[in-house]
Amino acid sequence: MPNARTLKVSNYDDFREMIPTSGVFEMSDCEVEIWCPEMADTQEIEKMVKLIESMLHVTDVRIGSAIDNLTSEDYRVVITEVPFDIKKKFSRGK
Repeated sequence: MPNARTLKVSNYDDFREMIPTSGVFEMSDCEVEIWCPEMADTQEIEKMVKLIESMLHVTDVRIGSAIDNLTSEDYRVVITEVPFDIKKKFSRGK
């Protein structure tokens, strides 16, 4: 089962404050999903993505919303560690 962390934050400042104690620094390669509220601020989302990309090796970012998020005013940030495949990193071409 992949290592994943879910953070519920109301804005970029909350996200920045939660990151140090979230346990994400134990991850190497990761994927990020940001689930947004109905009235999401695109600048907040951009800042969150830039912050996490500056701290971790992010392989994919997905941004979206779901019915659950439309009734909430919080962002849900899911950071999932991607299993490291040493064969892909160090394989020789033929």
